[in-house]
Amino acid sequence: MGSVIYAGITYNGEIQMEDLIQEQVTGLIGKYGWMFGAAAAMLLFRQTIESFVAGVMIFMGNDYNEDDVVEVDGKPSRIVRVGMWSTTFFTYDVRDGIIVGGSKLVVQNVKLKDLKIEKPLPLLDLSKYKVDTKCSSCPELLDGLIELKKCSKK
Repeated sequence: MGSVIYAGITYNGEIQMEDLIQEQVTGLIGKYGWMFGAAAAMLLFRQTIESFVAGVMIFMGNDYNEDDVVEVDGKPSRIVRVGMWSTTFFTYDVRDGIIVGGSKLVVQNVKLKDLKIEKPLPLLDLSKYKVDTKCSSCPELLDGLIELKKCSKK
């Protein structure tokens, strides 16, 4: 029998199927191995990548800044630190309108979406607007806002 040339390798006699498969696999790994490595790294570091992206979104965005007064799950709070990986709040315990204590709350930026965070608006003078008489709760809301405005001036 003569010699056979396949992919640059000369085989004398019979073609060894195992050698052909090994060569093809080696060629594929050499050509596309970096894609496999990148996919494996992304799967291994998925949570870290998600945390980093969430941190960049919070850190670069202007929605929440340090020293902002917010309500976290109904508790008055202040943002102390906004970092790449986590955000720190000081939450206050209020009973009968008096601050009786508080705690430090550190939340990973990925978990901020699970919290109910509200940023209250400054008190507005709504007395110059007309009240919709068809709305049953509008007069009470307006009266409450006017009372709050009077209390804040004292």
